[in-house]
Amino acid sequence: MLRLEYFAEMRQDVPYAWRMLWRTPGFTVAAVLSLVLGIATSATVFSVVDAALFRPLPFEAPDRLMLLNITQQTPAAGEVRHRWSWRRFQLLERNVRSFETIASSSNNVVTLTGTDSPQPVAIEVVSPKYMTVMRAPFALGRGFETGTAAPAEVILGFDVWQHRFGGSADVIGRGISLNGVALTVVGVTGRGFAGVSGLAQAWIPAGMAPAVTYREYLTTNQNFITVVGRLQPDVTVEVARAELAVVGEQIQREEPSEADTPQDRFAATLLPLGSARVDVVTRRALLLLAGASAVLLLIACANVTSLLLGRAVMRRREIAVRLAIGAGRARLIRQLLIESAVLTAIAAVPSLVVATWMAAIVHMPATLARGSNFWGNIGEFATPAIDARVIGFVGAMCACTVLIVGLTPAMRATRRDLTVDLRSGVRETGGRLGLRDAVVAFQIAAAIVLLTGSGLLLTSYLRLRETPLGFDTARLLTFMIRPSEVQYPPQAAPALLDRVLEEIGRVPGVEAATLDGCTPLTVQCAIGALHIVGRPSAADAPVVRRHYVAPSHFETLRVPIVAGRGITPRDRAGTPLVVVVNEAAVRRFWPNENPIGRRIWFEGAPVIGSPDTSAEIVGVVGDVAYEPLDETPIRPDFFTPYAQFTYPSRMVMVRTQNAPELLAPQIAQAVRRANPDLAMFDVQSMEARAGLSWAKQSTQTTLFLGIAVIALGLAVAGVYSVTVFVVASRAREIGVRMALGSPARAIVATSIAQTARLGLVGLAIGLLGAVWLSGVLRASLYNTNPLTSGVYAGAIAVLLAALMLGTYVPVRRALSVNPVEVLRTE
Repeated sequence: MLRLEYFAEMRQDVPYAWRMLWRTPGFTVAAVLSLVLGIATSATVFSVVDAALFRPLPFEAPDRLMLLNITQQTPAAGEVRHRWSWRRFQLLERNVRSFETIASSSNNVVTLTGTDSPQPVAIEVVSPKYMTVMRAPFALGRGFETGTAAPAEVILGFDVWQHRFGGSADVIGRGISLNGVALTVVGVTGRGFAGVSGLAQAWIPAGMAPAVTYREYLTTNQNFITVVGRLQPDVTVEVARAELAVVGEQIQREEPSEADTPQDRFAATLLPLGSARVDVVTRRALLLLAGASAVLLLIACANVTSLLLGRAVMRRREIAVRLAIGAGRARLIRQLLIESAVLTAIAAVPSLVVATWMAAIVHMPATLARGSNFWGNIGEFATPAIDARVIGFVGAMCACTVLIVGLTPAMRATRRDLTVDLRSGVRETGGRLGLRDAVVAFQIAAAIVLLTGSGLLLTSYLRLRETPLGFDTARLLTFMIRPSEVQYPPQAAPALLDRVLEEIGRVPGVEAATLDGCTPLTVQCAIGALHIVGRPSAADAPVVRRHYVAPSHFETLRVPIVAGRGITPRDRAGTPLVVVVNEAAVRRFWPNENPIGRRIWFEGAPVIGSPDTSAEIVGVVGDVAYEPLDETPIRPDFFTPYAQFTYPSRMVMVRTQNAPELLAPQIAQAVRRANPDLAMFDVQSMEARAGLSWAKQSTQTTLFLGIAVIALGLAVAGVYSVTVFVVASRAREIGVRMALGSPARAIVATSIAQTARLGLVGLAIGLLGAVWLSGVLRASLYNTNPLTSGVYAGAIAVLLAALMLGTYVPVRRALSVNPVEVLRTE
């Protein structure tokens, strides 16, 4: 019976709450707008954080998928993780028992040939059981069969099947050509499946790799293959990890990996695939954004709480009458909470609309979503989206918001002295704003924390952008070509690259062109262990960057030659081996010496791989940032002529007279004239690549700054509402003082005294929070002291100016009213 009575009262309370909100449109709009800003921003940030950190991977039972790695325990670096060679993977596959099955995968980009327009296709080279481990859905056909020797088969991704083959059902059994090798289509994966890399458009069996991608794929000792496994249903992560430690030591005895020092110890381990995709730096940056959005939501709630407290004061006589005639306090509290619930429900729908729009325009850069993950090619799977998880989060936020914004005002509104409240007018309650003062002081404190944090991030980002890169990014087109390394082994690669550069050079508008294994501001450069002729060779030889470049390399990038000479067209196969070094190499290896004429070689290199085949240093060039600036961009670099040795897969950089994107079609035709089966991919201007290199800082700074600006606006709105109330409660006093001739300046000074007090209290608390936040931000800042005084001073100045504006406007409005009218009304 009580339950029926309760629901009957609820049916009355909701329409009553709606009518009360409808009667006060100014209050309702202000409160809903505050909630929309807080909820929509929090939902957007949650969608980003959830996608990158918490959302399950898009595979069946992803919690059972593990990433397996070789571990190398070193005296200097501790535990280092590596991938696998094919032979080590086979040993692993035969010896582990904790997994239903394991599989291998490695990324590559090949060219879909045999057509008028060659198309680059991202593929995964996989072991036969890969589709079983990943439980890949199939739209057509089947996976690879085990037990067959190197089947010439390929599985297509859903998008390639749709766009390249028109979604035709007869694609099964059709022949296609990848890197000039004929393969038969045996399956098409379901929509959305892109493998463990998150990038794959097709899959070929590892047995075909020696013909399609890499001749030594099955025999090389290099560890470049990612291994994933699916745990047995009754096996825990700890049990599997213990087994891997033993199996890894056994594999090292049978197929040893190369040790850096005699003390190195090798084993194996695992990590859940969902945890392996994100590193510590990425997690910290995203959680920092989540914290900032949570603070913003609290500021929005505080703003609405302040409005509700003011509204409760204005409704005190209504509430007192209802209490006097017998309404229970619990009943009134429930009624006021329902008003808060209706208010929040009104804000929920536009919040989701705004969050959906914001999530669509917030693009997670790969440098933020993906960690420096060199021990597994794992996709970020971090595209923000407003899905059921985000909607559930918004629902939970709304429920919490109702309690945060509604409970305190409701409790305070119903805790009144009936005699006083039935007799009082607004003016008798003037000045009793202790709780609202505290709410507004909190808003100011939180705003100064967010303003300071955004100021530090903005300063860091601007300093990052102002850092010299060592080369000219303007009018530089970059792209990759990936000829078949089977068709073009290193000895045949220089002739092909000669033709590519020659044809590109004939395109009108091209000033110069070069090639390398990487572009500046990336992390794909080759490395090698350096040995200097005439010096003792250490067991842990220093690792430096290696570049195989064209004679016009430094001219194309506009890098100055500091000493000696650059690389010339005469530096070809059959001529003395030469190398050019950068200034960082000179500072490290030849300080206060002239390096010209010194000789070096690289451990294990196919050319320049021994003291007898060493190369002579012939020049020194300026330093170029070959890695993102927030990592270690300037390191020793060693440049050798590609004509003396190179691999065929190269990044090409073309200096143009005008906008480089306009010449991309003509350059693509030139590349195909050099070889009809070549396709350009990863085509970007160098300026775009530079932007991507600092996109992590740009995205984080933009989001944090946006949150801080909204927080500032809400704090000012809170101050404005309090000032309006104070002015209203002192309307008679102001009218009397104006009628008696009191100067406006004195009235303004008196009126803003309370705001000044709130500002100082909030500022003091906020600065303590800002100092704490600066310590958290330290690891995210580039060349910026987290206690930079200018940032703090700027944040304080912005906040004080905004607060004064929020105070001055309502006070001036009060002063513009005729005092006679005010006194007559009172």
